[in-house]
Amino acid sequence: MKLKFLVAAIAGALVVGGGAFALTRMLNEPSEDAAVSYVPEDAIGYANVFIEPSNSQKRALDALLTKFPGIDTTDEAIDRLVELIDAALAEEDLSYEEDVEPWLGDQVAAFAVSGGTVDLPNFAVLVESTDDGALEDFVDAVAAKSEVELEEKTYEGEAYRMQASGEDETAVGVVDGFLIVGTEDAFKAAVDANAGGETLEDDEDFLEATEPLNEDWIGLFYLDTAEFVSEFAETEGLGPNEQAAFDALGLDQQNPQAAILYASSDSVTFETTGGFNPTGQFGELAEVVGEPGLVPDLPGGTWAAYGIPSFGGFFDGLFETFQNIPGFDRAQVDAMFYGQTGLRLQEDVLSWMEDAGFFVQGTSIQEIGGGLVIESNDPAKTDRLLDKLHDLVRQQGIRTTPESLGGLEGFSIAIPGVPAPVYALGGERFVVAYGEAAAEAAAGEGERLRDSEAFAAAQDAVGDDFNVSFFVDVDAAQRFGEAAATFAGAPMDTYEQEVKPFVDVLTHVVGAAKMEGETIVQKFVIGVE
Repeated sequence: MKLKFLVAAIAGALVVGGGAFALTRMLNEPSEDAAVSYVPEDAIGYANVFIEPSNSQKRALDALLTKFPGIDTTDEAIDRLVELIDAALAEEDLSYEEDVEPWLGDQVAAFAVSGGTVDLPNFAVLVESTDDGALEDFVDAVAAKSEVELEEKTYEGEAYRMQASGEDETAVGVVDGFLIVGTEDAFKAAVDANAGGETLEDDEDFLEATEPLNEDWIGLFYLDTAEFVSEFAETEGLGPNEQAAFDALGLDQQNPQAAILYASSDSVTFETTGGFNPTGQFGELAEVVGEPGLVPDLPGGTWAAYGIPSFGGFFDGLFETFQNIPGFDRAQVDAMFYGQTGLRLQEDVLSWMEDAGFFVQGTSIQEIGGGLVIESNDPAKTDRLLDKLHDLVRQQGIRTTPESLGGLEGFSIAIPGVPAPVYALGGERFVVAYGEAAAEAAAGEGERLRDSEAFAAAQDAVGDDFNVSFFVDVDAAQRFGEAAATFAGAPMDTYEQEVKPFVDVLTHVVGAAKMEGETIVQKFVIGVE
């Protein structure tokens, strides 16, 4: 058995197995991130999974598990996982109950520091221990089965084992309640941090990235984006053109990012911060993220929606971001657009485009419809674009029909073989939609998505201070998917038996964002009933 199996046996299987067993433990104290005190301040990335989450998270996980078919109790889920873990450990004459459970602590973490390569990052895995003696016995048992020669070494008084030779050198040691497995440099960095050195929890970037997030979580991930990108560029040895593009995009100026995963009794939430730097190359794009968008005002009956606030500003920001990339010439793009349409891209098109939204409605092949809606701040310019589109369509020999829906004027075209016509309408908003019902709903002032119970539940899940940019009503989407599959004559047995029972318990999927100071906070929530 090679030493790298030690990493897999300890850091891999324990995350799954330990996470399952943690649901049976009941502690009165909230979970605390003890592993971060072993992580050096200059860490590029850090991840932590609580094997023993807080009581509220354990109760939420327990409630969620019971809603899925085939998992009546948490103990039943644990039993299934134990069988898989023990099967793997049995190959090394080990077992979870006798060799792992006696010492396994509350969390498994990992961090990376600079100095590694793409193929072999400079990293360490940290597994918390409640009994260092039992942990040492486990390490001894695994090391005794190793097929490679191990060297006993010490650093700052801490003992560790290491392969005597080879490119894949891995250091393994037990340090004050944590098993540390990783490269030798990372192992030493963890020892230094634990001995009183500066740690990630003292780093301002880390604190700023994690402070806006929910305090109660199961898993956390942090990435110093700028440092990571710089490290990648250095290790990859970019050529002159690649380096020029890299510098022009300013990827090494982006804000650090953090993300957490947590549960409630009726949802799973992935929450993030960071990303675009408002003062960097992506500043104009950062101004758009988190703004109120058009999604809540899309037509009622919508079961899938995606919105982009300030649609014209978003694309203008993309052009501003890319304008310094070698080979990209915005003036040339503008000239090409004008030559083909007779319109100026910025003044005649992007300047009037406000919030935009894509939507889908209808739960059968006959009813399906949807389209694009863009609010306009200059109806005259919107109508001019519509006239140009009309001319281009007719130049292709396609017949059009004049249309007037919901106060908007435009035209429709019938595409051979397609059941419903496509509509293009302009005025106070610009609409391109498939099907008359979708076009009329997008153009009119009838029921809006915000009025539906499904969307209201999704908004409640993310919070009223978040602006929804993505939404799926899972029940309606499922009904359409099943109808489409039936219409196409697709076999349904496997779906009915293995997939449908799990989809049936899902209610919605929603993505939302807000700005907190200069920090972007985003949520992605999956609802469960």
